Amino acid sequence: MLSFIAKVAWAALMCICVESFQYGAPFVMTASSPFASFLKPSIQNSLNLKKELLQKCIGTSNGVKASPEIRDEIASIVKRLEKVNAVKKISSSKKMNGNWKLIYTTNDGSSAGKLGPFVGRVDQEIDVSTKRYKNFVRLGLLTGVLTATWDNLDEKLWRVKFLDIEFKAFGITLTKKPLNALGTWRMSYLDDSLRILYAAGSTGKENIYVLTRESF
Repeated sequence: MLSFIAKVAWAALMCICVESFQYGAPFVMTASSPFASFLKPSIQNSLNLKKELLQKCIGTSNGVKASPEIRDEIASIVKRLEKVNAVKKISSSKKMNGNWKLIYTTNDGSSAGKLGPFVGRVDQEIDVSTKRYKNFVRLGLLTGVLTATWDNLDEKLWRVKFLDIEFKAFGITLTKKPLNALGTWRMSYLDDSLRILYAAGSTGKENIYVLTRESF
């Protein structure tokens, strides 16, 4: 009987996946999915942790307005998620490709989208095949674009090389200048819909970044 139920559930899941990709929307399993109970405990645990993490990030303005208590809670959830990370070679994984939205960071400067008293939206576009990525900070009709490349140092570490930064208004370039700076990305978690990394600049201080996928 259990075997029959499992087969029916699997068939239904496959139908949802096929229909989802047919209409261009990737199927993502969540902790509240009716099929979540069929998953291994480790996968179920990661789904629960991701749900908890996303809830804690809501209302923090990319982390800028997060209280010390919320920051501690997010750090604790992140540590537990890192223990169930299933992607071993994150630095070269194709799962990194696509567009990602920043939802939390411990950096309270421009990397968090903070411009004066305002906090904008921060997106990241990654292409593993060309080893290029772009950071976009959008605030109203103003956009800042940071372009960078990287070298893989190990399975979870990038040496980032910042190439240039550009500022636009109404889609028109106001200024663009080359950069000569380095940083490191230490990536600790990756799946189809969530990324967690620690970035450090010239000071060596690491800041955590949590990003969710926008598109592939």
